[in-house]
Amino acid sequence: MVTRMRALITGLIVIGLASPASATEVRNFFAPQVAGSRIDACLTGGACGKPAADAFCKEEGYDRAVIFQREQYASTRTLDSGQICSKDCTALKLVKCFSTKSDRADVQAAL
Repeated sequence: MVTRMRALITGLIVIGLASPASATEVRNFFAPQVAGSRIDACLTGGACGKPAADAFCKEEGYDRAVIFQREQYASTRTLDSGQICSKDCTALKLVKCFSTKSDRADVQAAL
């Protein structure tokens, strides 16, 4: 009986070490800004939408954007070069950033 219990406990420990513990972080940014200006929905090279939202999330320490919305706005600034748009601009209205942080090293160090 004791041998079976030890085997069960050992198995549970091995399973716990084999599957990484992770935590997710999600944050909404409404009307995000850079240097006091709304962020343009395009990067300097012309990549618009998701690439600009992803770049914003990475600047904030997240992995990527999972949702973003755009809106017309009077003046914006590109995130990558700081270039100003002052006519017919499209700004990021909402960006939802997502990140997965692995806690596996912390779990193994605790053992």
